[in-house]
Amino acid sequence: MGGSIAGPYGAGGGLVLGLLMGLFTADSYYGQLNAQIYSEQQKDRQLEAAIEQELERQRELEGQVASATTSKPSGDSAGASQAARPSASGAAGTAPGPRSAAAEQVTVASLNTPKPAPLPFKNVEVKDVNGDGVPDLWIYYNPARPGEVVRQEESAKGDGRVDSWSYFRDGHLVRREVDTRGEGRPDTVFYYEREKIVREERDENGLGTASYRAIYQDGELVRVEKDTRHSGRMDLWIFYEPGSDGKKVAKEEKDLDGDGAADLWSYYEAGRLVRRDVNAVGLEVLSRQEQLPSAVHIQKINTPGG
Repeated sequence: MGGSIAGPYGAGGGLVLGLLMGLFTADSYYGQLNAQIYSEQQKDRQLEAAIEQELERQRELEGQVASATTSKPSGDSAGASQAARPSASGAAGTAPGPRSAAAEQVTVASLNTPKPAPLPFKNVEVKDVNGDGVPDLWIYYNPARPGEVVRQEESAKGDGRVDSWSYFRDGHLVRREVDTRGEGRPDTVFYYEREKIVREERDENGLGTASYRAIYQDGELVRVEKDTRHSGRMDLWIFYEPGSDGKKVAKEEKDLDGDGAADLWSYYEAGRLVRRDVNAVGLEVLSRQEQLPSAVHIQKINTPGG
């Protein structure tokens, strides 16, 4: 019976003892944490005090330099001042005494006044290329690396209005934007890789989107895309023979219904049309428009659902 009674009390005592130990451990942990926080705060205060002391020392030094610079008399005014105010030793007929330490310090400070600090680096260089007195070239440099060009603006007409923007990465030209219509915004963009043009885009319709796109490989024109309907979507693709640099057409693809997919294919050899292929959609569109292509090897292409 005694064991049955003592059991619950013993368990309760253990629980209370565990809680007390846990509270003691928590208090010890938070005490250490508070001590660390207080120590860090003290270090911050000491650092702030050291910084303030250094700033005060610099202010005093600047004040001494400024005072020495303003107190140094110029040649004529110094002579007039000395003539109007004879020293007591001169009036008594005795030689002037030695200069005080303060006077020596002022003289040394005025002689050793530091030169004005150079102006901070400006990352833009303005040039007048044609020499008419109007700036026509602005070169922007990387502030972190002053010799590296990051952007260049030009006024090709020489009227001071920027109409060309060139962008560089790691010193290499990557994009050039040109305002060909004089509207103050670019309408033609050239893209470059390793100093060679890879793409050209033009907004010929003034819609804010490219209506002409030229693709280059190794600097050679290989494909042209056009938006002939002014719809904001390309509908004509022209492929050129390799090595002709856009001089000889090899194939043309045309979207006839405006869904972004080609419906009519025209093939060329030595610059001459030799075959045309059309799918069912294209044939229907051409029939409605009464614009069936000439009978030069016309072949109907069966497409899924056509």
